[in-house]
Amino acid sequence: MKRLLALLLSFSLFSGSGQDLDQVKKDLIMLTSPELAGRGYVDNGLEKAADFITGRLGEMGLNPVMQEYGYAVNTFPKSSILKIDGTSLKEGYDFIVDPRSGSYRGSAKLMQLDSASLFAEERPTIVKGVIPVIDTEGIDTPDEVAIQHEFVRQALRNGPVLLLKEKLTWSVGQRLYPNPLIEVIKSSFPEKANKISLKVKPVELEFEATNIIAKVEGKRSDSLLVFTAHYDHLGMMGKALFAGASDNATGTATLLDLAKHYSRNEPDFDTYFIFFSGEEAGLIGSRYFVEFPTFDLSKIKFLINLDLMGSAAKGITIVNGRLHQDLMAKMAAINTEENLVPKIKLRGKAANSDHYWFSEMGIPAIFIYTEGNITAYHDVYDLPSVVDWSNYEEVFTLLVDFVKTF
Repeated sequence: MKRLLALLLSFSLFSGSGQDLDQVKKDLIMLTSPELAGRGYVDNGLEKAADFITGRLGEMGLNPVMQEYGYAVNTFPKSSILKIDGTSLKEGYDFIVDPRSGSYRGSAKLMQLDSASLFAEERPTIVKGVIPVIDTEGIDTPDEVAIQHEFVRQALRNGPVLLLKEKLTWSVGQRLYPNPLIEVIKSSFPEKANKISLKVKPVELEFEATNIIAKVEGKRSDSLLVFTAHYDHLGMMGKALFAGASDNATGTATLLDLAKHYSRNEPDFDTYFIFFSGEEAGLIGSRYFVEFPTFDLSKIKFLINLDLMGSAAKGITIVNGRLHQDLMAKMAAINTEENLVPKIKLRGKAANSDHYWFSEMGIPAIFIYTEGNITAYHDVYDLPSVVDWSNYEEVFTLLVDFVKTF
């Protein structure tokens, strides 16, 4: 904790009004540091992230409200061990454990399958004590994926299952399977592998999380505007750190920058800044908030949710944009007049971030994410080094000038 407090102090300086990219970069480094353990469920990562955010808001003279709630989650505080014919694979890099996995410890022979054998007229027989290894290459259509899923579900009743993948993508989940489902990078798996040794020991938790709500008073209180972003990420799988730089330390850092701007430049309306937890677990934090709001939701004129804000080299995409064509036309006019981002792409309705539950209640809400050069997503490679902040000042200006139209 002393180390965390020292880091907090080292990031405490910020400048005047307008965007402050230097501070945003410092916040990104802190949010993705090993000290915050991936802002997840191991080593108090999410709690430490909340402490950092509330500390930054306090520096701005804001007094955030903390909203606590809980949900079940399957965690992996201890390292998982996977050996192929005696050779150890590296967790997070060579393999991941599906978050819905149960525990297992033992060794077994392998049965290697591909799309041809899996979809053959005579389906492979699941043999107890033999672990299926499925090469997922060529399994693409919904029907093929459904057949694979059903085979895996049946096989997991007897023991572990391995899936060979080109990319590892981790997530958060609750316990579902009696045995581990393991994803392995295909290039890390020997073609003639014969035997594996596996140890997986997840821990189920009833996790306590916190939403953070900060308010900047405006010239009017009859209506209000809301900016949101989720600050949680995946945390750690054993020793593998999922730092979550692009997703969504970038959105969190941007939200802090906006809060600082409006704390120094009185907005026209009361403006709220909500830092949600539980997004990666299924939009749980935002759902809880709309069910138990800390302010009158009927007063919201508009809500802007920020996620994946690290590189707008190719522009921005706006989910729910097609639902608000008149307002999006105003944003497009500002963008053209001020020559800001290269492109604004509008999408329809989607339940892919924290705007969703507000939209479902009839509250005008959009979700903005940037389009750029970042390919790391839900993996150990989503680090500060992948974030180039291309067109950050332009995106910030677009948001601030768009809000002025209300």
